[in-house]
Amino acid sequence: MPVTPEDLVGLLALITGERNYQITNSQHLKGGFLTGIGATVGGVCGGPFGVVVGGLVGGSLAAWKGKSTTIPLDQYLMDMDKEQRQAMFAYMNYLIEDSHVQNFVALNAKVATDPDLKRRFLDVLLCYLKVELRLNVIE
Repeated sequence: MPVTPEDLVGLLALITGERNYQITNSQHLKGGFLTGIGATVGGVCGGPFGVVVGGLVGGSLAAWKGKSTTIPLDQYLMDMDKEQRQAMFAYMNYLIEDSHVQNFVALNAKVATDPDLKRRFLDVLLCYLKVELRLNVIE
């Protein structure tokens, strides 16, 4: 039985779970928007002094509302929908073909015993997440 996208996601979740990778979800644009709105409203209501106060209030609100959250990468991978899994599988399929295996059990055994192949899978996954999905991954 050939390797399926679900098999690949399970394998990648195991690999990333060993290294405790995290995905950060930062909301910098929302913070900048809130600060700008606060400064604008303060400027309209109070002139130059209002800009300062509005910027401080908006910046404080932005810092409170725009905190980053972290999610374990293995959890993120397991929560992917079918279309995301299929796209990631298409992106990483050449690695499976290069490993010359016919099924998931053989692929899992080969990745578990070959540190270079494990590193290639991990590098390509991190590249996919950073370039294609524009996610921030931290170790």
